[in-house]
Amino acid sequence: MRLDVLGETALLRRLAPIGYPEGAPLPPGDDAGAIALGGGALLLKTDGFRASGVRLSGMPEEALGWRAVTAVASDLLAKLARPLAFVLATFLPPDAEDATALAWTRGAARAARAYGAALLGGDTNRGEPALAAAGVGWAEDPLPRGGSEGDHLLLLGDRWGLSGAAIDAHYRGLDLGRFPAIRAAGYWPRARLATLGLLPFRRWLSGSADSSDGLAETLWQLSEAAGVGIALDRLPLPPDLRAYADAAGVAPEELVLYGGEEFEAAVLVRPEGRALVEAWRASVGVPGTWAGRAGGPVGVRYRGAPLPRRGYRQFGPR
Repeated sequence: MRLDVLGETALLRRLAPIGYPEGAPLPPGDDAGAIALGGGALLLKTDGFRASGVRLSGMPEEALGWRAVTAVASDLLAKLARPLAFVLATFLPPDAEDATALAWTRGAARAARAYGAALLGGDTNRGEPALAAAGVGWAEDPLPRGGSEGDHLLLLGDRWGLSGAAIDAHYRGLDLGRFPAIRAAGYWPRARLATLGLLPFRRWLSGSADSSDGLAETLWQLSEAAGVGIALDRLPLPPDLRAYADAAGVAPEELVLYGGEEFEAAVLVRPEGRALVEAWRASVGVPGTWAGRAGGPVGVRYRGAPLPRRGYRQFGPR
């Protein structure tokens, strides 16, 4: 079947189980793959993109390498895995300058250091400008996508919608000079290393998912994996996002739900653990929003209405 007919989600469902070990610490198709190792789990994740697909107006070349590693780190952190090392593969045509490859690699190395890990080389290839990063991490008890009736939804972080606003500004040709926080989120997205602070509360966590394809798509994936619906009753709307949305004439809710590239985590917390997680969050200053509950049939609802499933995808329909 043609990929633009099959769609990315259906393709991934077919591909994920191929060769995947039975009884692995994470199921096939989760944010990362995992094997049991050393009383815990070794996680592996890869992510790639065409340079032209993510390069925003004015974005420095180093930021592309940073973004490649950040995307991988975010998936590992959402599973409560500490990043250990990354590698970077680059694709460039023969007439490209070596400065481009050097800048991409320097950006990747900077990102790896920011997540407490190392960049262990990679690969160079001839082709259309593109990058692919891979990373390994270790988790004592990785947190899969999952959940149960009555769980509370915690959206960690305070950058929801900001990268989406940067992408929106790029396609509208708008200057972000008045919105440095949005520019920073778009150019230099940062995975939330503080997610590892949830480790002491693992017994009260049901599931989590990295949000990079848009919050709506993330919650749909979480709902399907958990086999339970998610009722979303509030959204984080940072002040910078509201200001940009007013200036651009767009709905801030749309940017949060469908903007993408947040590299934050959506976590389902058991009711008996909410107070403990909230106390931790408040004590260490990790931003977050208690945004809803799990319950009912599979699907996502926002303030009682079904939430359309839209988000970034590589091929055709879902």
